[in-house]
Amino acid sequence: MIKNILSRIFFLIVAPGKTWAEIKEKDESTDHFLNNFLYPVMGVTALSVFGGFFGSDFTLEKGIKLGTICFVKYFVGFYLCAFLIEEMSLRIFEMPKNIKKSRIFSGYLLSISMVITFAMNLLPNNFSFLAFAPLYIVYVVWEGIKNYFEVPETKKMLSTIFISIVVLLSPMIIERIMYMLMPGIKG
Repeated sequence: MIKNILSRIFFLIVAPGKTWAEIKEKDESTDHFLNNFLYPVMGVTALSVFGGFFGSDFTLEKGIKLGTICFVKYFVGFYLCAFLIEEMSLRIFEMPKNIKKSRIFSGYLLSISMVITFAMNLLPNNFSFLAFAPLYIVYVVWEGIKNYFEVPETKKMLSTIFISIVVLLSPMIIERIMYMLMPGIKG
């Protein structure tokens, strides 16, 4: 399972067009995707906050809070992304609603963001260029729209912008809300 997860994320980053076509062809069930791909990636990403355990101000309480925030931002962010993409598919993309496709599309896109978060949690702060890495998601969205989601040609640019904004901002908004709900943690 770990090998499949790592290879899927790697190929989604390296060759997104080909990987989206393979994902479409595979046509896996939503439950299989969630249980064997997305939830494990969320869990490992949440555990990566303990990479800061060796810092002078890191405590177990802070680690648990940060891990909770990390997991919740991606968990709720995933369902928010899938919901917004699903709702806008008929209105903006001129496509019939398909919750399965919306969930799988959102999950794979967020997995790239989770890998970036994982790397930022484990690497020293001098790797600040990783803060711009989520912008690569825009390209992966574009390739996914062409090879997986099959958006009409006239709506590709609008849908790329919309989905990119939703995928990039949903976890951030949830994270900000969680920081407000958990005082004492600096965000």
